[in-house]
Amino acid sequence: MSFYFTDQIQQSFNKIFHQCNKDIAWAGKAELETLVKLDEEGQTIPGIGDVYAILARVYSGPQFTWIEAGFPEDDTKAYSYLHTAIRKGSAIAILQAMRTSGALTPTIEKELPMTKDQAFQRVYEGAQKGCSYCAYAIANVYQWGDYHILPSAKKVANEGEPSGFARFLKGLFVQADQRRLANKVNAIAQQWLRKSAEAGLVIAYRNLRITYVEQGNKKMEEHVIFEGAKAGLPLMMYLTGDICKSRGEHERALQYFERGAAMNNGMCLREAAEYYAKPRESNKRIPQDIQKALRYYERAAISPDYLDFDDHAYVTMQAIIIRTLNIDGQSQDWSRIAHLLQQPAIYTLDAIWPYLAYVFTFKKGNTPAMRNAIECVNQASKCHDRYGSYDYADHLWQLAAGYCYEIGAITNEPDLDQAVTFYEHARESIRRINTRNDNWLSTGEPLVIPDEASERLEAFELVNGHYQYKEGIKESSTTCNPMPPTWPQNSVDVLEIFEDSTTGWRTNKYDWNFIQREWDTQKYLSFIIYDNRQSIENVIYDVYSIVMFHNEDKNSCTIYLYGYLEDTSRQDENVEPTVYEIRYFKEMSIPEGLALIKEFYDYATLPVIDERWERQYKNTTPPREYVLTCDNDIFYLNQYEFSNQMIKDALEGVANGKYDIMAVRPSNLDDPGISYFIERGKGKNLHISLYITIEDDVEDDIVYGFERDSSNLTSINYWIQESITSNNLPDLSDWEEVKKKHN
Repeated sequence: MSFYFTDQIQQSFNKIFHQCNKDIAWAGKAELETLVKLDEEGQTIPGIGDVYAILARVYSGPQFTWIEAGFPEDDTKAYSYLHTAIRKGSAIAILQAMRTSGALTPTIEKELPMTKDQAFQRVYEGAQKGCSYCAYAIANVYQWGDYHILPSAKKVANEGEPSGFARFLKGLFVQADQRRLANKVNAIAQQWLRKSAEAGLVIAYRNLRITYVEQGNKKMEEHVIFEGAKAGLPLMMYLTGDICKSRGEHERALQYFERGAAMNNGMCLREAAEYYAKPRESNKRIPQDIQKALRYYERAAISPDYLDFDDHAYVTMQAIIIRTLNIDGQSQDWSRIAHLLQQPAIYTLDAIWPYLAYVFTFKKGNTPAMRNAIECVNQASKCHDRYGSYDYADHLWQLAAGYCYEIGAITNEPDLDQAVTFYEHARESIRRINTRNDNWLSTGEPLVIPDEASERLEAFELVNGHYQYKEGIKESSTTCNPMPPTWPQNSVDVLEIFEDSTTGWRTNKYDWNFIQREWDTQKYLSFIIYDNRQSIENVIYDVYSIVMFHNEDKNSCTIYLYGYLEDTSRQDENVEPTVYEIRYFKEMSIPEGLALIKEFYDYATLPVIDERWERQYKNTTPPREYVLTCDNDIFYLNQYEFSNQMIKDALEGVANGKYDIMAVRPSNLDDPGISYFIERGKGKNLHISLYITIEDDVEDDIVYGFERDSSNLTSINYWIQESITSNNLPDLSDWEEVKKKHN
C-alpha cells in the first residue's frame, strides 16, 4: 500500500530502500529508469517527478543510499534528475534539494513550482499517512536544521502538533531557551526517523543512531544498532558484531560479520578475516581457515571506501603476508602478490618496501624495473634499521639486495662478497621464522617456507678470502617461488577495476585463462600497452589502451580503443600537425568482446574500425574547472547541464537584489585563468571586476585586474561564456586597469 507515491513507484522504491539485496535494488533502479525513458518519449507517467527525485538520490552517492548497493555516483545525472523532478512538481525533490549541496541553483530557485514551505506541508502529510521516505525527509528537516527557514516546520518545533505526542512534548519543554528547543527538535527528528524505520526504510536506522550518539545515549544507540542489524543494514551488522566482540561473544560476533561480509561490507570483511586468520582473537573457539581469511582480506582491500571503511592498507598488507608465507601451499601466487602491491592504499606503509624490492628485482608479476628495485632495497634497509626485523619480509629484501649486488645493479659491477653477505642474512631470517612457534598467525607450530637464500648460496665458494662462482655457474638460481611460464604478450599490463571499487591493480604476467576467469566477476578490464604500441593506418595511431567494459545489462560489453589522431588538414610543412587524443568504442556481445581481446592477446592485432564504431575526441589537457558562486553558495559548473542559464539567472539575481555578489572563477583561486566578480553598482549598473591570472617564465603567478560598470546582462553573460569556454577576453579598451600584483 502506498501513502505518497503511486503504487508502481512505491514498489520500485521499496526494492531499493526497504531491504539490502543488491540484485533487487538494481532491479528497482532499472524499473525507475524505464519510467524515465517512457517520460522522455512523451508518455504520461503519474508521479514522474517523484521518479526523478528517487533516481537523483540513487546517483548522489552511497551516503544517500546504502553503500553496498554499488550504485554509480554521478553528480551531473543527480543534479539533472533532481532539477527535472522539481520542474515536474515533486515536493519531496524540493526538500531533497535543500539537503543537497549545490542543488538549489539560481535557475531552479526561479523555477520552483511551489514554495519550500508548501513542499514541506505536502511531504509532511505523506509522512503522517505512513510513507517511509516522507517521514525520513521530515526527520531531515529537523535533524539538520532546515526547519528554521520553513514556517510550517518552525511552527511544529515552537508550538507542537495537535496530537497526544506533541502535548506530551509541550509538557516536558515548557521553557523556550535554546537548549530545551534543541532537545525538542531532536525528539521530533527521532520520532520521524523511528516511524521511517518502522515503515521499512533501512537507512533511517543510520540517522537515528546518529541522534543518540550526539546525545551520548549509549543504551538507545545500542538498541538502534541491533534493530538496524535485524533489518539487514550492513553497517549495523558490523556495529552489532563489534559490540558482541567487546563482550567476548566471539561466535555471535562472527555471525554478524559473516552476514555483513556476504553483502561486501569492508569492515565486516576485515573482522571476519581477522577471526579466521588469527585464532588468538577468539581464544581458538573459531577454527583457523587461511583460505577464507585470504579471500576476505582481498575483498576488503577493494571494498567501497565511502563513509564506513578506510582500512584498505591494513587488509591489503595482511593478504600480501598470507600469500608470501604460503601457509597452505596454495596461496603463494606472485602474480597476485604483485597485483596487491599495486594497490594505492598501501603506499603509506613502510612495510611495503621489502615486498616491492623482491617483485621488482626478480620480475615477479611485474615488468623488470631494476631502478625501482634498487630504490625499494634502499627504503627497506632504512626501515629495517628504524624498526628492526620483519622476519619473512627481511628474507625478501635481503634476497633482492643480494641479487642486486650479484649482477652489479648497485655498484655497476658485480660484488659477490656483498651478495653472499645479504644472502646469508636472508638465510638467517628464514630459519628464524621457520623455527618459531609464535608466528604472526598463531598456528602454534613452525611455518615451513622455502629457503631461497640457501639455494642461491649454493652457487658460491670462498677462494682466497673472496667469494666466486663455482665452476660452471654464471649466476645464482632457485627453485623457490616460481612464476608461471612467461607469455609473449608481456608488453601489456592488465588493469582490473573491481565491481565495487574505483581503483584497480596492474600486472603483466597473467595468462588468457586468468583474463577470461576474472572477466566473469568484474566489470572492467584494461590492457595498457607500454611497449610496441599498435596503430590502425589512417584511423588511430599509438593505441595505448584497450578497455573492455561490462554494460549494466550484463549481457553486452563496450570495447574502447584509446590512442591518437593527427589533424593533417593544414598542409603547411612548417606547422606541426595538431594531435588529438581520441577513443573509438563499440557495443557488442560478451563473446564478441572476448574474441576481439583474444585476437589482440594472441597476435597483437587490432580490430577493423568501420562505421559501427563511434569516435570521441578527448582534450589533450583537461578543461579547467570553473565554479559559480552566489553569495556563499558554490556550484561546480561542469556538474550541470545548463550552466549558461545558471550564470544568466545569477546575473539577474544580483541585478534584482537577490544576491549581493556573484563570481565565475576557476575552482582553485590560485589556478591560471579568468575570473569575474560581479556586484550591484550605481543605479541599474552592475560593477564587474575581471582578474587574469597567468604564470611567468619562473612559474610565479601574476594577476592583472580590470573593472567597469555595465547594465547589459546579455553582454556580461557573453563575456563570461567566452572566457570560460574559449579563454577569450572581452575588449578591454574601455575597462579601467587595476594595478597588477604577484601572488
